[in-house]
Amino acid sequence: MTLVHIGVFLLAVSFAIFAIYLCVVLTRISGLLTTVGTTANRMADKADVSIKELELTIVEARTSATDVQLKLNALNSVAETAKNLGDTAYTASESVHGMVKNYAEQPGLPGTKPFVGTIQLAEFASSLFSTWKKAENVTK
Repeated sequence: MTLVHIGVFLLAVSFAIFAIYLCVVLTRISGLLTTVGTTANRMADKADVSIKELELTIVEARTSATDVQLKLNALNSVAETAKNLGDTAYTASESVHGMVKNYAEQPGLPGTKPFVGTIQLAEFASSLFSTWKKAENVTK
């Protein structure tokens, strides 16, 4: 009979050791889950802040893109004005070219030599400009 009592006592002690070990393991798991939960809450809060900041960044980028588009549209008129100025200068040089030809063919006109030289120099500059514009149009 004493063997039965000793066996029951050993079973009771081993069950108590198992229960204590199980409690320690469950306590550690509970602490770990609490830490994971706290970390997840902090991560969610930080993600919310990050998402709000990202939304603000996207709004600012959209505003900047709109501003750049408006400025580019404003520059279109400046570029067109420069083109029109070049076309006008080319047309004027073409009409002056005809007049210079007449003066160049009639060298007997008094006082026209400096005028003809100046006009020929302007014609040369105009032809350089028109050549440059044609080359620029070809490269576009």
